Amino acid sequence: MSVPVYVALLHTPVVNRRGAIVTTAVTNMDIHDISRSARTFGVKGYFLVTPIEDQHELVGRILGHWRADRSREYHPDRFEAVSLVRLARSFEEVKTAIRSVHGQDPEVVLTDARALPNSISYAEYRRELEARSAEAGRPVVLVFGTGWGVSDVFYPEVHRILAPVYGSEGAEGYNHLSVRAAVAIILDRLFGQ
Repeated sequence: MSVPVYVALLHTPVVNRRGAIVTTAVTNMDIHDISRSARTFGVKGYFLVTPIEDQHELVGRILGHWRADRSREYHPDRFEAVSLVRLARSFEEVKTAIRSVHGQDPEVVLTDARALPNSISYAEYRRELEARSAEAGRPVVLVFGTGWGVSDVFYPEVHRILAPVYGSEGAEGYNHLSVRAAVAIILDRLFGQ
């Protein structure tokens, strides 16, 4: 894949089950599992976005453990995956970090369990990325939300929206994947072989 792809997991601005804008807590499983999926599918970096300083301290301690020399020796695969993780206090920090590497802002691609207007299928977006890869085009950041999804106050940042992941029952069936599972499925649909 020549197009540089990043993943961002937003802990704010997201909504709770009542639709109120909240900030959710970072989970240890999201750090490990999403970084492993990101590494498997060739993602350039994985950003955890939270403004809460205590969460930065906690995640920093977890990352410090997995980035230590003894972890590199004992769990080299986990060490390699966790090396992709970066903390950010805002999505603006994510864009700034990507811009500093690639010289341009990323295309922001939102994922959501809800059907949103103007969403694009995985097959269609994969074809677009493959067509762009010959010219090593604009970087992409796939945005995932926690809680009950990304708040619509974030939508002005968005350039593209991916369709929801549906199971065998389709849009009328059960649709409540963990964000870890959704990331793995979406990365596989876009970049798997």
